[in-house]
Amino acid sequence: MIFNYVFFLGGHDAEMLEIRNMLEEKKILFFDRHLKWGAKLSEYQDELNRLDKNQTPIFVELKLDCPYPDNAVIIDHHDSRAGRDRLTSIEQTAQKLGIQMNRHQQLISANDKAHIRGMKAFGATDEEIQTIRLLDRNAQGATEKDEQNALKTISENIRIFCKDVAVIKSLCEKTSCVVDRIHDQYTHIIVFSPDGNFHYFGPGENVFHFRDILTEIQEKNPTIEFWYGGDLPDVGFLGSNYQFTDEFLNDYFCVNQS
Repeated sequence: MIFNYVFFLGGHDAEMLEIRNMLEEKKILFFDRHLKWGAKLSEYQDELNRLDKNQTPIFVELKLDCPYPDNAVIIDHHDSRAGRDRLTSIEQTAQKLGIQMNRHQQLISANDKAHIRGMKAFGATDEEIQTIRLLDRNAQGATEKDEQNALKTISENIRIFCKDVAVIKSLCEKTSCVVDRIHDQYTHIIVFSPDGNFHYFGPGENVFHFRDILTEIQEKNPTIEFWYGGDLPDVGFLGSNYQFTDEFLNDYFCVNQS
């Protein structure tokens, strides 16, 4: 019974807000602490402690960093759950609730899986793409200052490595403000955000390569975190709090692949 479901919502973006709209429309109980990307289940510890044994908790895009009931359902489309053949989180939610997604929701799903490229493949108009991307950036918390800093970043802080590799030192935390504007100009986009995090956008083989390297690093240093997703295995993204050096990037893209 869907009315026994209790949803716990993860980091905000356009997809998460539309999932929330679905739950409100179906009058399904949910908790939303208005979290950012990388949200952890432990943020909901108090709500978890109050769950009734007859309720089915559903965790949407949350890092499972604390104990949870055996009957919990996990909804996610990142890391090992990512890929072009996997349902997005909004698709999984719609399936759970018996909802036939409308065009707006389908566009959000296409955007979540494969960004602007995915929406174009779906047949989105330029206006629809602009609407969804602005909605996504706003939901992530991007401000007008972030948008202006993105423009400044693009005009001043892009270095071009070999083979169409753009390395960017961003002036804004929201990488989407930068990437949305240059997504089709470079094969490989590498963004270092002000918090020091590393972000890669490009072919899936490189996403998996960075993932494998970071997995080994993480085994030695558990404080290293990383996340990845997208339209894998073709194209995707990866982020980490580990900083790859210019020397490493140059060797990988310009020497090893020459």
